[in-house]
Amino acid sequence: MLVVILFFLAPSGCSHGANSIDQTAAQRLSDSFMADLIARRTDAALDKMEPEFIKMINRSDFAPQLEKLFQYCGWPLDSQLKQVGAGTKIHLDGHSTPIRKFTYAAATREYPKGGCYFSIDVAPSGEGLRVTTFGPLKVTSGNPFP
Repeated sequence: MLVVILFFLAPSGCSHGANSIDQTAAQRLSDSFMADLIARRTDAALDKMEPEFIKMINRSDFAPQLEKLFQYCGWPLDSQLKQVGAGTKIHLDGHSTPIRKFTYAAATREYPKGGCYFSIDVAPSGEGLRVTTFGPLKVTSGNPFP
């Protein structure tokens, strides 16, 4: 079983619209975002987020908020893509967008690889793709991604 914390709005459901998202481009963005997190390049990671998210947070608050978020599992030290999925993000105003979901196994100082995972959701935004949600996933029993 995985315990999930997501850092913005949680996606739900399935969508055929996610099939219209270029999986290669979405994975390139997700891999780059994960690399930014590993290297603690918080400004670079924030630049990959949706404009709606960037408008909601002060740039100077983003790194301290990540520190708090990653207290849950620890800061990722590496990553290995374990799963790719598709779905729909439901926004607060009720509209929805297709997403591609990427789940990475990562070692942290607190857990070996397989103890925590990191989920990154990518959605269309403006003329391209942006990270829409992300967060750590802690394994509480079993191995969800053998």
